[in-house]
Amino acid sequence: MKPATAKAKGAKTEQLWVDYLRDCGWPFVERRHLAGTADRGDITGMPGVTCEVKSGARIDLAGWMGELEVEMRNDDTDIGYTVVRPKGKPAPGDWWCVVPADVLVRLLKAAGW
Repeated sequence: MKPATAKAKGAKTEQLWVDYLRDCGWPFVERRHLAGTADRGDITGMPGVTCEVKSGARIDLAGWMGELEVEMRNDDTDIGYTVVRPKGKPAPGDWWCVVPADVLVRLLKAAGW
């Protein structure tokens, strides 16, 4: 895939995720501008939460979660997730969200478990 095509696909995937979150009740989410080495995730508008959005036929979960870890530090958050658009799944409700285990435990405890 050409770099321009990959960039356009990534931007479209990020916008689809933003639209989905807005439909689910988070009206202030939006795509975040690129920040180079100081990247703080792809989506803003949910204070305290870092979101990394990925789309592609090749899954690089270890690399993507490492990226999320850096972005969470840059964003000064302790909650973050990577959303993955699997090939052949155009609807955001069918995508996957991956969280680090320590984040999952904190969320479950906060929910009363």
